[in-house]
Amino acid sequence: MKTRIDAWNAEIDVFQEKAHDIKEEAKVKYEEQLVSLRAARVEGEKRLEEMQAATESNWEQLKLETERAWDAFKDSFNTFKSHYK
Repeated sequence: MKTRIDAWNAEIDVFQEKAHDIKEEAKVKYEEQLVSLRAARVEGEKRLEEMQAATESNWEQLKLETERAWDAFKDSFNTFKSHYK
């Protein structure tokens, strides 16, 4: 999971650089989506920290919540990526 977050961080940085080349009207939407991606990434990092600190008693619930957050981030990221490749 940490490896995936690191890879997405690198791709988000590339998208940020591309933002400088986009026309002004599209730039606002692009920037808004980057903000959303960063928020989702922060949520993923928070879940990773929670997983690392999890005890056996709360592991299954945490695992389920983390999978849902992960899937939401992955969907957002892939949607963003498909629009701005």
